[in-house]
Amino acid sequence: MKPLQLILSLSAALFLCSCASYVTPGRQADLSTFTDPRVKKAFVARPAIKFPANLAVVRIQESGYRSESAQGVGSGAYSVVTTRDIETEQDIDTISKLRGVAGVVALNRLLLPKSLSSDLDLREASAKLQADVILLYTLATEFSDNEVIAPLTTLTLGLAPNKRYKINSTASAILMDTKTGYIYGALEEGDSRSGLTIAWGSSNAIDAARKKAERAAYDKLLASFAPFWTRIYSRFH
Repeated sequence: MKPLQLILSLSAALFLCSCASYVTPGRQADLSTFTDPRVKKAFVARPAIKFPANLAVVRIQESGYRSESAQGVGSGAYSVVTTRDIETEQDIDTISKLRGVAGVVALNRLLLPKSLSSDLDLREASAKLQADVILLYTLATEFSDNEVIAPLTTLTLGLAPNKRYKINSTASAILMDTKTGYIYGALEEGDSRSGLTIAWGSSNAIDAARKKAERAAYDKLLASFAPFWTRIYSRFH
C-alpha cells in the first residue's frame, strides 16, 4: 500500500472510531419553565396614563412596621404608613407643581383593606381617589453601633459619648399605572449618618439620626423624581 493510501485509510478508521464514541448533545430547554404567569402579566400590562394626571403617593413598609414615630397600617405582605413621619406638606406641593400633574393624593386607612396581599389592593384604593398613577416608595434603614469606651468609668461617669453609631438609609420607589399595573420606572437613592452618643438615652439620639438619614435619602429621591417624571411626560403625553 502506498504511503498516501495508508494515511487516508488510517484517517478514515480514526474518523469512524470517533463517530462511534460521539454522544449527541441534549435537546433544547423547555422554555415554558421561564414563562411564569406573573411574568407574562407584567409584559402584557400597558401604560394607560392620561395627562394631566393625578398621583397617589404611598409609602409601604414590611408587615407590622413600627418606629418611634410611625406605624404601618394593614397586615399581610406589607403595611402602609399613612402618617407623616419624615415627609412634609412641602413634599406634596413640590410634586404637584411638576408639569403634567393635575393633583397629588394620599391614601388613608379607611381606603385600605385589613389584609394587604398585592399591588391590586393599592391600585383599587388609589382608583377610588381617581389617581392615574401611584408613586410607591419604601425606606430601608440599617443600624450599627459599637462601644468606643466602657460606660460608667471613673473618667466618664456615664456622661461622655461612648457609643459610635452608623445608619444607612435607602429610599426606593416605582411609578405604577393604577389601571393596568404597568411600571413606568424605578428610582433609588441612599444616605448615611454616623456619630457618637451616650449609652444612656442613646435610642433617642439614634432615632433622630435615623430620621435625618431617611429624610436625606427621601430628599434625593424627590430630586431624582422630577427629571424622571419629565421623561415620562415627554414620552406618553
